[in-house]
This record gives sequence, C-alpha cells and structure tokens, in this order.
Amino acid sequence: MTSSRAFPEQLHRRIITTVALWCGGASLLSFVLVLVLYVFSPSFFAVVVLGVTFTCIVGAGLTLLLRERPLWQMMLPIILSIVVNEVIVAIWLPELRLTLAPFLVVVVLLVSLGNQRFFTIATMLFCTLLAVLIVISGPLDAPATIPSHLLKYLHASTVATLIVVVWAISDRIGAAQLTALRMAEQRAAEAETARQASETARQESERRAAEQQRLLELVKTLELPVLAVDDHVLLAPLVGNLDSWRAGALRRRILEMVAEHRAQVVILDVTGIAMIDTEVARALIDTAVAIRLLGARTVVSGIRATVAQTLVSLNAGLGEIITVADLGAALAYARNEVEA
Repeated sequence: MTSSRAFPEQLHRRIITTVALWCGGASLLSFVLVLVLYVFSPSFFAVVVLGVTFTCIVGAGLTLLLRERPLWQMMLPIILSIVVNEVIVAIWLPELRLTLAPFLVVVVLLVSLGNQRFFTIATMLFCTLLAVLIVISGPLDAPATIPSHLLKYLHASTVATLIVVVWAISDRIGAAQLTALRMAEQRAAEAETARQASETARQESERRAAEQQRLLELVKTLELPVLAVDDHVLLAPLVGNLDSWRAGALRRRILEMVAEHRAQVVILDVTGIAMIDTEVARALIDTAVAIRLLGARTVVSGIRATVAQTLVSLNAGLGEIITVADLGAALAYARNEVEA
C-alpha cells in the first residue's frame, strides 16, 4: 500500500488531473461549437470566446503534461488560465462575468492542495479582490452582445462545469478519507498483530528461561548431589574434577541442607576425586568449619594419597575433619554419632 507520506501528494495530483480533464473537456467542446458558429457567422464575441476556451484548453493540457513535475508547477498552468480568462471575460464579455467569477473558488482550492497556508491565504485574498472587481466592473443590466441561445449555452456549460469540478474535488477528498481510514485500520491491525506476536515471543522467552533455569537447577543437583541418607545424616558423593567454583557451590548447598534437615553429620565422599589442589582443599576445610558452626560434624571418606598430601600441606583446620577409609565406614560412624 502507498506510504502515508506519499499518499497525500498522489491524492492532490489526482484531484488536479481531474479538474484539468473536466475544464479542458468542457472548454474543448465549447471551442468546437463556437468555432462552427464563427465559420457561419463571424463576430467579435465569438473570437473572444474562442480565445477564452483556447486559453483554458492550453492551461489544462499543460497541467496534464506536467503531472510528473513538482506539484506547484503542475497546477500553475491551469490556475493562470483561469485567472487570465476571468480578466478577459470581465473586459470583453461582461455578460458572463457573474457566471465565471465563481471559478476563482477552483483557484483557491487548487492552491490549498500545496499545503502552504500563507500562500493559500494570499491567493484567497487575491481571488476575493479580483471577484469583487469583476462583479462591480460593469452594470448588471448591460446590453447583451451575445446571441441569447449562445449566451444560455455558455451560462449552462459554465455552471455545469463548475458544479462538476467542485463535486470531483469533494469526491476525491471523500475517497481519500476512506482510503486513509482503511490505512489507519490496517496499521492498527498490523500493530495489534505485532503486539500479539511480541507477547507470544515474550511468553515463549519466559517459558524457555524458566525451562533453562529448571535444567540448570537439575544440573546443579546432579553435579553436586547432597543426599539425606538417614535421620540427621547427609551424604555428598563427589565425582570428577573439583574446582574452586564447584567447591564453593558445594559449600552453599551443604549448608542449606544442614539447616533444612537439622543434620548432625555430613559425609563428604571423595572416592571419585583423583586430584585436589590447595585452593580446593582450603575450600573443603572452610566447608567443614562452616558445618561445625551449624552444629554438625564433617566426615571425609575415600581420601587418596595425593589428596591426603594436599590436605597435610595446608596444615590448618584438619581437626575439624574426621577421615575414614571408605563410605561404609563413614555411614557406620555417622549412625553411631546420631544414636549417641
């Protein structure tokens, strides 16, 4: 569909084209009829009418030829032809001046299509002054120099052309309003569709975020399992590489579980850990200290030789940790502690 910026200009061009077609067509018909009359009965008024109609034909034709030029250049020929014809009629055909004077309204309407308010007001004042001068330029009961039958035709054709031109302009404007309304409705529908699509995308994004969070929680649970194996006994079997991040996450999870289950013993089974560096060993010792502060004991099972050497090298906090050979011994010790 035509863009909202290009639509008004295209509408104005169609209006000007319609006015040029009607004015040019009516003038051409009058030119042919008066030319035939002039051939059989030459007269001065016929020459003037031929000049007036020819001027209007030329103005309308130039306007149609300039349809691709800027808007003011397109409308200028027909506007000048109307103004020139008003002056010619006021001087040499005063019988038609009251009929043709309303055509200055068409000039104001055409100029207003340029959307230049100051220039439109200036044109309105000029046309109003010109119309007043045309009306008062001669007596209303001046003797007729045009045959009555031809004068009636000129009056009728002029009034009919004016009515049709004004109707064409109003019809185009009304059609434009309907088109603009349809465009606005379409834009509103597109905006609503975009809003619904955005809302759907937002909900889908939130669903995916929630699912991702759930998966992350599941991964954390599987990566750092802390199990309640007995009343007041927690087991944390560690497998794989234990880095500082996992050690910190493990401490937070164990402390939450100790507080939640009122645990008395926490078993850290490191059978599946092949290597622990000093930083991780320090984190495990800090975990044992924190567990002790919550009133529970820490039991470490399955320590390998390399892990033992790392813990000994720290030489700090080892008293907070009870070590046993394997998981079975750790469970037995934990049950005894709880039952004691």
